[in-house]
Amino acid sequence: MQELVNAPLLKVAKNSDRYLIEVANEELLKGLVPNLNLLATLPITDLVVTSPATKYDFIPRYFAPRIGIEENFVTGSAHCGLAPYSSQRLSKKQLYAFQSSEKAGELFSYYQDDLAYITGKAITIYKSHFNELLL
Repeated sequence: MQELVNAPLLKVAKNSDRYLIEVANEELLKGLVPNLNLLATLPITDLVVTSPATKYDFIPRYFAPRIGIEENFVTGSAHCGLAPYSSQRLSKKQLYAFQSSEKAGELFSYYQDDLAYITGKAITIYKSHFNELLL
């Protein structure tokens, strides 16, 4: 795993399609240059790398080259997994996060009873609708 992020690892977790790696601090996280070629060969969809932070409860970055996303800006689905992980690690239900990326963003999450509630400011970048029911 260390060759994947080229940084010392604190913790590594995996679910069915995602690795979660925790590094020691936000400086390591912000300077991280993951091996996207190696990541694209692994049998997972994406990688979330996170760290403790000074102003926030945690900061993550999200990478998914296997599905055409080198680095995603602010990733709600990643925070659905980070909320329970960080809630347990920090022994708190309300969390304040900053996703560090080219177009960074702040998210608030609340984790209780196996549910993650996530809020933050957003802009619409894509709209779609279904115009015909097929079945």
